[in-house]
Amino acid sequence: MRLSTVTLLTLAAFVAQDSSTEASPIPNQATNALPHASESSQAANPVEMMALTPSLAVSIPEMMESPSFSSTEFSPKDLTSVSITNVLDQTWLAELVKIGNGEHQSQIKSPISVAQLSPSSALNYEFSQTITLLNTLLIVATLVPSITILFFWLVRRLIVKEIVAQAQKKLNHIDNLEAQLKASKQRYQQLIKELEFQITTTQESINFLNREAKVSKSSIEQVETLKSQFILRLQGMISEVQDLKEQALKELEEKTRETKQSILPETSVSLNGLSPSSPSTESLPKQSINSSIVQTTKPSQSSESMIADDYLKKGEAFLLEGQFNQALNCLGQAIKANSQLGEAWFKKATILGRLQRYNEALIAYEKYLNLYPDKYEGWYNRGNILVRLQRYNEAIESYDKAIKIKPNDYESWHNRGAILKKFKRFDEALESYNKALEISPDKYEILHNRGNVLAKLQRYEEAIASYQQAIKLNPNKWELWSNQANALSALERYEEALEALEKALDLKPNHFELLKTQGNLLGKLNRNSEALDAYQKAIQIKPDSYETCFQYGENLVKLKHYAEAITLYEQAINLKPDSAASWRSKGMCLEKLEQYSEALASYDAALSCQSDDAETWRYRGSLLSKLKQYPEAISSLGKAISIQKELRTAKNPAIS
Repeated sequence: MRLSTVTLLTLAAFVAQDSSTEASPIPNQATNALPHASESSQAANPVEMMALTPSLAVSIPEMMESPSFSSTEFSPKDLTSVSITNVLDQTWLAELVKIGNGEHQSQIKSPISVAQLSPSSALNYEFSQTITLLNTLLIVATLVPSITILFFWLVRRLIVKEIVAQAQKKLNHIDNLEAQLKASKQRYQQLIKELEFQITTTQESINFLNREAKVSKSSIEQVETLKSQFILRLQGMISEVQDLKEQALKELEEKTRETKQSILPETSVSLNGLSPSSPSTESLPKQSINSSIVQTTKPSQSSESMIADDYLKKGEAFLLEGQFNQALNCLGQAIKANSQLGEAWFKKATILGRLQRYNEALIAYEKYLNLYPDKYEGWYNRGNILVRLQRYNEAIESYDKAIKIKPNDYESWHNRGAILKKFKRFDEALESYNKALEISPDKYEILHNRGNVLAKLQRYEEAIASYQQAIKLNPNKWELWSNQANALSALERYEEALEALEKALDLKPNHFELLKTQGNLLGKLNRNSEALDAYQKAIQIKPDSYETCFQYGENLVKLKHYAEAITLYEQAINLKPDSAASWRSKGMCLEKLEQYSEALASYDAALSCQSDDAETWRYRGSLLSKLKQYPEAISSLGKAISIQKELRTAKNPAIS
């Protein structure tokens, strides 16, 4: 770039700075063009004049007046040129030129020491040096714009890098805080669960003691009842023996009297007593006729009940043999003969339930309950049929009526708890299971289901205790071992969980869910090679499981097998295309393999599935920073920070 001499002079005039502590003023055109010599000497050496002023004995030396110049010798234009020349001669740039030409070399004897100057002079000197540096930079920036642009680009780049680094540092700090909060929360929940477990254990002990006391009391009452019954029975037997004794004596007396009479001589029998017209001979045919009439009329009065009972017995026989259709025919005949035969309705409903003809079975149970509304068996079985028909509210009502009639029926309590658990009314379900256990504490099914409800309530210690009691009663049930492993895993007791799961696998070796859970637990324990084997077996059994493919890929990432992990993530994406986690994990693997464009595309796909995923925004920002796309990186990292703040505010509304 070429600049004219006038431009250079103008710039130099604007940035000129005298090297002395005080710049010389530009002479006014209204006065003489140049100052007198006395004025210039006074201005040049103020220090000496201040030293001579206090001495009154010394006379002021005479000053030689410099010849004055006529103003007519210079035109205004010439005066202006002379003034600019004088000013430029006094700038640092002119001095540098003179030094370069070899002038004033004799005047440069030693560098000026700042320490030799007065404080004000040193301050002015430093300020003058700073101004000189700034003037130099300004001139360079004006003369060479490319260097200026490069300088500002470098400064901007450094600033952006610093912003990105601060954003990442802040995100890491937020992650650490969240981890600490999570650990504190888990510890707090664990302490609460332990306290609740202790309270529950104590309460169970108290309930057990109360039950034992009730049992002992009832046993004593039963013994007293048996004693009183035995005494009454004994008294009855004594009275019966006494009656038999008296009756035997009477019979003995009668026989003795008859024997005496038979010994007496018999008189002759008159022929008139054997005549056809005698009353004895006439009465015999009538009695036989009357007896035959009675025998023919009695069956006609009770024939219907006898026929219904016969059909009922035949139906029961067919039912025992498993011939349900024949049994239904016989029971139908029994009901046709006697519609008030409740037992026939009950048997018919039972058979219809076994044949999965639930609507007909429900009608039969309602007919039975119309006849016998106080029979708890009818209400209980009706509740079971309503469960099959998925009419759960009516089933609960039916179980409640059965419990009201027979409160100590553990099956009604158990089934009621199962329905309440299905409706996620876990507290009520737990109460029903506890009632069932009070009645029948040795039923492993109740203990198992009670453990499941406790696990849903996140009371894992109590759930484990319930599972252990059930396992003692039935150790060959693989579901018990599996659920115990899940509860132990929730408490992060992975070693114990793995042992329980292996027990389940011994009983059910090729179960898909068990193998998948085994892989997850081995991954938690960093036994990644063994976890791979478990996942491979699980995928062979069920290759269309999204969760298994994703977890398999996560385990491969731990082993740094990124290419294989990408294959598993793609398989998971095919099974579930809107999985943001799969897209994000695939992007991370691609970034590890330095396939940055594909990684960025994966992050964008993850954000299209879930736009409020802070982790994806963070990884995207880091990748863009690595690609030196700083504005977009700052935007992504800022988005991640804002989402995390919103999540924290949502979790803790008091902290905002």
